[in-house]
Amino acid sequence: MLLQSLPGFCEEPTTETITSSEEEHSLASGIANFMEDVSALHDNIRVSPVAIKPSYQATEIFDDNTFDAPQDEVEDFYTLHKAKIELDTPFYDFIKTNLNYKTDIYEYGHVQERDHVNQSLSGNVEFNFANDFNLKLMDQIRRYVIPPGYQRRFSEDVVDLDVPIEDQGINVFRDRRDITANIARIDIDLPDFFSYLDFSIHYFNRDVSYQRSQFKQNDFNRDTVGASFEYECPYMPVIVTSGFDYSILRYDIAKDKDNTLQEIPFGVTWNINKRNEIYLTTKYKITDYRKNSRYENFEGWEVLLGDRYDINPLSSIDVYCGRGVTEERKEDNNSYFNTKFGIKYTRELKRLTGFLDLQYSNLDFFESNEQLGGTERVDGFNVDFNLKYDLKEWCFAEFDYKYKRLDNTFSSGDLTKNTVSLGLGLSF
Repeated sequence: MLLQSLPGFCEEPTTETITSSEEEHSLASGIANFMEDVSALHDNIRVSPVAIKPSYQATEIFDDNTFDAPQDEVEDFYTLHKAKIELDTPFYDFIKTNLNYKTDIYEYGHVQERDHVNQSLSGNVEFNFANDFNLKLMDQIRRYVIPPGYQRRFSEDVVDLDVPIEDQGINVFRDRRDITANIARIDIDLPDFFSYLDFSIHYFNRDVSYQRSQFKQNDFNRDTVGASFEYECPYMPVIVTSGFDYSILRYDIAKDKDNTLQEIPFGVTWNINKRNEIYLTTKYKITDYRKNSRYENFEGWEVLLGDRYDINPLSSIDVYCGRGVTEERKEDNNSYFNTKFGIKYTRELKRLTGFLDLQYSNLDFFESNEQLGGTERVDGFNVDFNLKYDLKEWCFAEFDYKYKRLDNTFSSGDLTKNTVSLGLGLSF
């Protein structure tokens, strides 16, 4: 019904002479009808009762430091293909299911050893009962690649996969990692017995396997159980959140890395008025390693304070600062203070959305490094500028520029990196 025949391509040929203006009008009419037909597919592709939501984005990216090297940088252009298909199926009025597959394909022009494919398949079932009682079951399988490059703390690849950081130093070239992860999760949102108080509990299991034999000692399994609550003060516009998480981390081979992790989060959000919101989040972390392990136990905290202000209905600004103690996963456990300041400006127009995000960070280590002959300190500066233009409801173009600079007390830890990207995407 939605895929109608297009007049510009399906009419029977005639023997009448058609002028150039008539040809142009016919072509324009056919294109217009085609665009209307495609627009009709937005949020409306279904094989009853299954809703189908495909999307695809192709992005050309220039990276002037593909390996994150401190010197002798190698630049390259690469193409990133991001495809996704999502299936939504409601059962009755209280059961919903979702199946989601996505893949990211990286194709480099010259540095082909960084070519890789990431894939993910996930599914969940959600039960919505009376009194806001909710139960959600989820499972996800990921095949993921960390491409070769110089060792960096806060590697986006490692953080995204939630893999313990393999901190081998500030200037160590790491080989490619091929990883398979399975994540199973259960979330239970308990009935709302009080209108201003909400409780939830959760459990998830994460199993991570390295596909190459030389990295098998890093295979691990993590079980996490936790609970959280949210209290909305009935007398003033303040929301308080807290809870706990308890994790057991077990390695298949490197048993001395086994540990338990306790995390206690706490947060406060204060809506000063309709346009201004102040938020504070904190977390206290305790890591205990097994007896006779060569790794030291760890205790640390982190705090983030921010102010989100809506300048007008179309623009907002977010200012934030944070400080905390981060564990370095090495035998000497030389932890460090992690401090950051940031400001993000967002602007929305009818079809154009953009933001500018600026951030300064500082890593200040507790102890002197004997091999390097001093105490390490890293100053970082990040810029992210993004523009997204919606050509249609189902089609968009996106431009992004990122700049990253790290100044280390040891030159081997310096980094300068620029990436520029331009992409076109379809979403139905």
